[in-house]
Amino acid sequence: MFGYLDESGTPGTANSNNDYLVVSLVLFPDYEACERCSNSINRLRKRLGKSSTYEFHCSRNASKSQASFIKLLHNLQFQFISIAIKKNYSYHNASYARLAGIIIEELNSIIGKLTITMDSNPQLRTTIQKQLKLNRITHIQIKEVKSHSDNLIQLADYVVSISAKKVKKTSKHTNWFKAIEKKQLVFREITG
Repeated sequence: MFGYLDESGTPGTANSNNDYLVVSLVLFPDYEACERCSNSINRLRKRLGKSSTYEFHCSRNASKSQASFIKLLHNLQFQFISIAIKKNYSYHNASYARLAGIIIEELNSIIGKLTITMDSNPQLRTTIQKQLKLNRITHIQIKEVKSHSDNLIQLADYVVSISAKKVKKTSKHTNWFKAIEKKQLVFREITG
């Protein structure tokens, strides 16, 4: 299997009552499924008249690009896992270590051999690798790439952004989450 991971938010304590640390892992059963999805994203970029280096990044894209990508999500074939930890004002309960432990727990129960590609975040990557080593898990590998050069990291960005909107109950969350709802393997919101 192949996975593409992205996170939203930062570890630590809450800055607001609606503060979360969220991670989403988009999963594909094989390389061919990855290629079909990536090609669909390339075709969307072309239809929108964007350059081949245009990055689909949910929080930075204009409304037209966002709406087009959300519409495309309905037709893409993938599954995902999202974990959201609600932050607390008084202590550091939303840490990368806690998040990595939950991810590894979920993955170990449902997935065999897996290569996870993620955007460059050395702190999160190192923390996940430590959890893998601690749990003696050798069938899951991690690698980093820059998001601007990988369509499937950009897809993970949209999935984690939508997942964050869902737990924060923003005005867009209901409509946007419909685009990925049937693709979820696991969606965990941890509030304590």
